[in-house]
Amino acid sequence: MKTIDEPMPICEAEMERLEDQLVEDCKSLGMAESIRDFLQEPFSEWMDELADESSGDDDSSPECRLSRNGAGALAIAMQQTMAVRDALLVSIIVDERRSSRDFLMGFMANPTLPGNTRHLEESLNGSFRDASRKPDTKRCDNGVNMMFDIIGMVPERYHVQPLAIISYVLWWMGDERAMLCAMRALALDEIVRSRRSSLLRGASSYRTGMGRRDISNTLKGSGTCAW
Repeated sequence: MKTIDEPMPICEAEMERLEDQLVEDCKSLGMAESIRDFLQEPFSEWMDELADESSGDDDSSPECRLSRNGAGALAIAMQQTMAVRDALLVSIIVDERRSSRDFLMGFMANPTLPGNTRHLEESLNGSFRDASRKPDTKRCDNGVNMMFDIIGMVPERYHVQPLAIISYVLWWMGDERAMLCAMRALALDEIVRSRRSSLLRGASSYRTGMGRRDISNTLKGSGTCAW
């Protein structure tokens, strides 16, 4: 039996207040400083939980690994800039020896720097294409579980990016549920795109090559894609 209560879900109004504050900070302080401040504690919490070898090993461990504040902040940041989504994906696939948390934080804050983009792409592509690099099952499980934690705590319009990450990781692990997550991400993405456009124009132009066509190729043979 679980002995630790799960955090209460975050309502739409609370998420919007946090999101509006991030946008205002980006306008006044710049994206790099604002993203660092906004994600400093949530990202540290994420990386610590990702490397936790004991998560989920017994019934006494909590269902939700992320704090309420951490889940909300990561969901908002992923919604606002693809750099955060991509960095979180890489943090699951690639361990800290190859992509340190300092690098990943720097990438989220300054995704357009050529060195940052190149290193991130090489890390991710190397893991997917090198047959000798087997998935770290425990790390992947921790990451997927935390993404589901986020989905369970935030409104539906913030589910697209966590589902896209889950679909990538499950695909890499050979889990057939990857396609279900991909299809759900696509369906929600169409709804979200019809309602709003990105508020951070500088971030919205960033891509690592993980767009619709690329994920379609990644999940080839399925007739659908994750993003």
